[in-house]
Amino acid sequence: MVPKISVNYPQADSYLGEKIGPTEADDATKLAENLSEKILSDYTNGLARRDAHPKAHGCVKAQFKVNKKLDPKLQAGIFQPGVGYDAIVRFSNGSPNASGDDGDGDTRGMAIKILGVEGEKLFLDPKYPNSVDLIQISAPYFFVNASSGYTEFFRIANKGVSFSLVKIPFILGWQGTVNAAKMMSQKISNPLDVNYFSVTPYQHGVGESRKAIKFSSSPCEERSKEEAQDQSSPNFLRHAMQDRLQGEEACFDFKIQTRPDASFEVEDVVKEWDAEKAPFVPVGQIIIPKQLFDTAVLNEACEKMTYNPWHTIAEHKPLGTINRMRRVVYQTISTLRSEMNSKP
Repeated sequence: MVPKISVNYPQADSYLGEKIGPTEADDATKLAENLSEKILSDYTNGLARRDAHPKAHGCVKAQFKVNKKLDPKLQAGIFQPGVGYDAIVRFSNGSPNASGDDGDGDTRGMAIKILGVEGEKLFLDPKYPNSVDLIQISAPYFFVNASSGYTEFFRIANKGVSFSLVKIPFILGWQGTVNAAKMMSQKISNPLDVNYFSVTPYQHGVGESRKAIKFSSSPCEERSKEEAQDQSSPNFLRHAMQDRLQGEEACFDFKIQTRPDASFEVEDVVKEWDAEKAPFVPVGQIIIPKQLFDTAVLNEACEKMTYNPWHTIAEHKPLGTINRMRRVVYQTISTLRSEMNSKP
């Protein structure tokens, strides 16, 4: 039975250029219902997984360190000079196929749960009440803007009927279709060597000084040559991460891209913000120390974790259509999985 959806839909911030479409809230509810139906159908005999990014390569312990010398214009919320936090980072495949082959083209995910953040949360993570989540994927763009298109895309994709699939390019449009093709063709050798992007914008600060930003994480050092990696296993990305972290630490530079003016639209995630006019500026680092994460106990704990861009404080409120719809979808799916997985 699909759960009853009762989530207060987020309000638009017109100051930062948000505009809620006339059918957006209804579209979000329909999307949550559709994804709930799929999960109820797919996981009748076992552990209910996420609707998106269900296959984790692993959750790793990390430190999120803000730069000691930080431009005052970039100081807001968790971004304070020299502050450090513990964190848990989940790397994943984007495909809804939880048992897919890592060698297939796919969009990859990097979700960061920053711990020890005081303050009222927009949506509370019950297990980690003092956490802020930062969600990223391995592309700087998305494939759809309109709420109706987002909902219709997943409705058709989840049915998998070939004659319906031909409608997708018409739903996404030319640029959205190109973006989707690029996102689904990415092949990598190690999740620790990938650039990740928030894609969607977020608020930075509060009051009249608040801005719209995007963020990214990129490896602190590029590997001079691709490591030899046995890719015969469908789970070779997990093995590549574990092999690396058994011998050395990993590092990502965390960067912020500040919107310079209203021409950089918060409602358009199909088009990238021009990085020449609005460069990504380093504000901190994510240090992943040497560790053994690929154990039965830790993998089970990783599966039970929830990441949600609305697990945050007001200074980092998610912006735009996709983020507003996530507010409904993420909460609904998280609640459904919790209920399904608590039953014998």
